[in-house]
Amino acid sequence: MVKKERPKFPDSYIGDQAIEYDTSKWMERNQRITTNRCLELLFDSNLGVFPDFNNNELLLLDLGCGTGFSTEILLEEGFNVISIDILSDMIYLLHKKKLENFNLILADIRNLPIRENKIDHIISVSSFNFIYEDILDNNEKNKILQQTVKIFKEVLNNNGRVILEFYPETEVDIKLLMKYFKLADFNGFLVQDNPGLRKEQNFLILEKEEN
Repeated sequence: MVKKERPKFPDSYIGDQAIEYDTSKWMERNQRITTNRCLELLFDSNLGVFPDFNNNELLLLDLGCGTGFSTEILLEEGFNVISIDILSDMIYLLHKKKLENFNLILADIRNLPIRENKIDHIISVSSFNFIYEDILDNNEKNKILQQTVKIFKEVLNNNGRVILEFYPETEVDIKLLMKYFKLADFNGFLVQDNPGLRKEQNFLILEKEEN
């Protein structure tokens, strides 16, 4: 597994750094490619075959939306979208783009202000790691993971799916995530693109079981 050097949170995403992020063609291209990959995995038949549907019938939650590169893709594909980020500077830049037909919320992934069974599917590109950034105490880290997974389960409809693109530090981080999602009645598996290379990406694909 390649250990990726991630930007320091939140220092790399406020003020001028937020503007630099939003105007980076490399960042935009990378985020758009990754979001499209998330959509491919969202409908992966290994978790079961979806019934026929139109994209505009589904409500997707874009967690850690940043300045909206992922949100733009989801809207272009015709989904209904709720975009959430904890950083006001990033949200402000997304708001300035005046995109239509989506809801934008300043909130913490770990405490989503969304009604139960409201969301069809969740996508998170490169932001899930930050829920426990700089937390060294394992008990506290476990507590945060457990609470976040619980929130995901509450807001999702039955058979709702979660696609997390993330950068685990070790194999233990992957096993820990799988542990808490399975305890919360999610099925799923890990997909690794380009394993062992600098472009390695890890995607956790999960589905909430019916109650």
